Amino acid sequence: MNVRRNRWVLVQSLLLDLIGFSLIFPVVPHLLEHYVHQSTNSEIDQWLIPVIRVLEGLLPENRASTEFIVLLGGILASVYSFIQFAVAPMWGRLSDRIGRRPVLIMTSIGLAFAYFLWFTSTSFSVFLLSRIFAGLMAGNLGVISAAMADMTDSSERTKAMGLLGATFGVGFILGPVIGGLSALVDLTKSYPALPFLNPFSMCALVSVLMSVGSAFINIRLFTETRSPEKHTDRQRYRLFEIGTDLRGVPHAILIIFLFTTLFSAFEFSMTFFYKFRFELKPAQMGLIFLYLGVLLALGQGGLVRRLAPIIKEKRLALLGLFLIPVPLALLAHSTTIGWSLVALAPLAIGAACIRPALSGLSSLLSPADHQGAALGIFRSAESLGRAIGPLAGAYLYWVYDAQIAYASLGILILLTAFLAFLLRSGKANPVA
Repeated sequence: MNVRRNRWVLVQSLLLDLIGFSLIFPVVPHLLEHYVHQSTNSEIDQWLIPVIRVLEGLLPENRASTEFIVLLGGILASVYSFIQFAVAPMWGRLSDRIGRRPVLIMTSIGLAFAYFLWFTSTSFSVFLLSRIFAGLMAGNLGVISAAMADMTDSSERTKAMGLLGATFGVGFILGPVIGGLSALVDLTKSYPALPFLNPFSMCALVSVLMSVGSAFINIRLFTETRSPEKHTDRQRYRLFEIGTDLRGVPHAILIIFLFTTLFSAFEFSMTFFYKFRFELKPAQMGLIFLYLGVLLALGQGGLVRRLAPIIKEKRLALLGLFLIPVPLALLAHSTTIGWSLVALAPLAIGAACIRPALSGLSSLLSPADHQGAALGIFRSAESLGRAIGPLAGAYLYWVYDAQIAYASLGILILLTAFLAFLLRSGKANPVA
């Protein structure tokens, strides 16, 4: 097996998957406006009308009636993340049983089909179905992490996870940019004779191509990193034991869940902060996220890869957690965009340290023959945090002001850091 080639195949596959996933971000508001407008004329979407009325009724009196789309988008994102949370461990366990390669191929092809449903969705119901199916197929990241762990010894584990983390950052930088450009092409105007197209079919088509490309390189270039094994009853019991050993993997999973919940609460509310504090337009907001994404990518791909051989996983995670609370509180007090960017820098660096450190630690604490299951549960915990976090962030920001909201999140992250002191250090596991 060519380990070096395999690693870069995994990185390329992950990058394609992330671009296909994240390019929808900048078009969600306009996409939802389109489907809500269409719902009154679509028989299949009649169920959506009472839902819209309920969401409109939940809006504060000082909000425009059209702002219920924010709530609808939040619910849609939560549904996707909850489904991903539920199925990620299943994909991880399946990859332990039959190998990483077939699972990566299956999930990429499944995502391509989900995006094809979006490509042909002229109603919100079909679009919702496509998002549900995409959530069911979203097992790639955990399996890719497990495949990377298969090829990496304990001393290089966190460094390898940092490479995946950097790829994650690059994907989330390129995806929204490509999505915004794709949205400029309206296929319904170019091909009016095709009744199954919607104004965002070009975005969906690019996502289809990304997933097909991911499946193709896994089929042609990826060499299996784990031999399929028959799992006995004893092995299944050992897998159950992973979930009950509170001194090991579950503790790291608890920390990543708490951090992801709190940090995604900040990320979600950050758009409102910049809109109301500095009156930024969406295009300018995109530059803020580009800045944040570049810092995350550089932190995970550069800083973490250099620190990993020097600082153990537990200490690296603690460093990241302690970097965030004070800048987060200061961000709410910034009076200029420049000072806000200064505060964002340590936030991004801290987040860049935490995820690969805890991912590497979870891998090191897991039995070598259950990497897929453990890392699948790890990624599902992140998904659950992303489902809960935006709702919590919106509540804090709207009920209180930014200063109280960010100070509260900072205190909770600080408490998470103290909880992380109880983490076990990683043990050297043999490469499977």
